[in-house]
Amino acid sequence: MIGAYYKLVTLPDEVRATYKIRSKARLDCISFSDMVAGSYKGLTNFVNSKGQLFFFKTPCRDFVNTDSKRLAEWSLTGNGLNFSSIYIDDIDFPEIGYGYPNANRLLSNGSPNPLFEYRNDGYLFLINKDYSEIELLIIPDGRNLISSYYQKLIDGGFDDELKNLRQQAKDFYKYEGLVL
Repeated sequence: MIGAYYKLVTLPDEVRATYKIRSKARLDCISFSDMVAGSYKGLTNFVNSKGQLFFFKTPCRDFVNTDSKRLAEWSLTGNGLNFSSIYIDDIDFPEIGYGYPNANRLLSNGSPNPLFEYRNDGYLFLINKDYSEIELLIIPDGRNLISSYYQKLIDGGFDDELKNLRQQAKDFYKYEGLVL
């Protein structure tokens, strides 16, 4: 059911200095796993010319226009795109969230939405307390049922699959000096 797994972290100061990364809001992908190696292409717009995949943890109030009851606290952005807001509906599980890509064919500036092809995907997020580590789970074509998948994750229904994906995870980009 989970199509791909990505682990995003805030790199330590020494590693960020080595790569001239100034932003403390940047989350870099250090490992990934997908059901068919390299099959998920929905994140290619967030990979830079060096081959690094990263997002910025951005407060939604800075750019999302919606009903305040529907506004998430954080969003993952990059390359001028909002990848997804991170919604947390169950206050008993603040470390688990969900989201999905913008489903509009065009962005607000009138340019084509590069995530439109993946508009039906759903995302689940496992988050540590300060959002310095986020595990992203991609559910292909899971957008319409994301609240059910969210509940399944809370209930432990993905535990075995998640354990396997973590064990199979490979480096996305090898950061010199990164020790986990």
